Amino acid sequence: MVYKEPEFFGEPAGAAKGYEAKLEAQIAEALAVDGRVDAVDVEVLVTSGGHVILSGYLSQATEVQRCLEIASAVNGVENVQSHISIRVSNIVSE
Repeated sequence: MVYKEPEFFGEPAGAAKGYEAKLEAQIAEALAVDGRVDAVDVEVLVTSGGHVILSGYLSQATEVQRCLEIASAVNGVENVQSHISIRVSNIVSE
């Protein structure tokens, strides 16, 4: 799982982005502690209104579904969109 501090043109995000950053951290933590998903290659992005975009790579479709369920269960999340690809050996499929 990849978590990055929010930035705007190289500068830390202002207070207006604080809520989204907090929500990103909560989702990233929930994904990290779940024992059924190896979400080390999943990136979390929260936009205004609690819209969540998950991207990255996982090895199974069941893990993608579990990530969607985990993110949706976090308080403040309105909807979740997946841009996660399934990594099959050395081949990536979308």
